[in-house]
Amino acid sequence: MLIIIVLILLVIFFIRLYLKNQFLKKIRRHLFNIPAFDKGLIDCYVRVSGSIKYENAFYTPISKYRCAFYLVKILALWQTKRKKPAKGMEEQKKVIFKTVSPLTQLELSEGTYNDIDIIQVDISEFVEKATCLLMDETTESRNCPDIYKTLYNHKYQKYKILESWCCQGDKIVVYGKLVKTLDGLLKIKPTELAAFPSFICLEPFEEIPLNKLDKKISNNKIWLIVYLIGIVFCAYFV
Repeated sequence: MLIIIVLILLVIFFIRLYLKNQFLKKIRRHLFNIPAFDKGLIDCYVRVSGSIKYENAFYTPISKYRCAFYLVKILALWQTKRKKPAKGMEEQKKVIFKTVSPLTQLELSEGTYNDIDIIQVDISEFVEKATCLLMDETTESRNCPDIYKTLYNHKYQKYKILESWCCQGDKIVVYGKLVKTLDGLLKIKPTELAAFPSFICLEPFEEIPLNKLDKKISNNKIWLIVYLIGIVFCAYFV
């Protein structure tokens, strides 16, 4: 009886993981086959590659890097006891502060000198609803940053500060939905669809999402083989 229960569970795990892996492969196909920007592809999933036109009007709050856009997140970290019957401590973390630069909507210029298209992109939309891979710097401290002293709490043991930014002239790649605003401007925004992932990144980081996806698919294949071996083994003794 026990071996039959184990067999059923293995079959369920196998089917669920197989379906999940098929969905990941579907996402991978979409990333590989995404069309390049074209003004005729309104309301379509496209890849935009362009340079930031807006000037470096800001400084990152902590590191003081001059930039066109910045994002700052502060995470508080502390230790708590594990719930019984588990023993020991586990780390807790919480975002206690997040801010972006006053200007979040930037212009990307794509094309040649004779035919340049301007695409609007609100980076804060990608920060909230998609993946954002820009220049970044992470620091940890046991003391709350001076400019955010009001966030101090005696239970917090450490603070992790994450800063992301981009500058005028940076080459940016965006995967998302191309739309036309009421003013007739071209804009790219997150699709908010899992099968058509959206992200914005500096050009050198473009391969990161695909590499992570490939790693997940590869790991799932290993587990599928393990489950299949377990199914065959259990079926032999039923």
